[in-house]
Amino acid sequence: MSSNTTDEPSSASMLHGHAAYVAGAAKETIGNISGSAPWQTAGQDDKAAAVDEMRAAKQASGTQTQNPTVGRVEEMLGKGVGCEGMVEEGGNAKGSAMGS
Repeated sequence: MSSNTTDEPSSASMLHGHAAYVAGAAKETIGNISGSAPWQTAGQDDKAAAVDEMRAAKQASGTQTQNPTVGRVEEMLGKGVGCEGMVEEGGNAKGSAMGS
């Protein structure tokens, strides 16, 4: 079950990307705690693939003006879980909704 959805932009999903990022962060944390380099590397790889998927989903969705409140919430959640994609997307949503 190692299907890489980032190769197919039409199947890229922002929700799946966020979930995959959190799973990768958990895997990396387990590796850090246990001292397992393979788990650390796998977690980092999963997080990078998730960020790529979120970017592909954003590209596929086009430029949409979003509610700035939703953008702020997404940005704050991204900072809380360490998800660069959420921080970036939230910041972009805030900016585009405010006309920047």
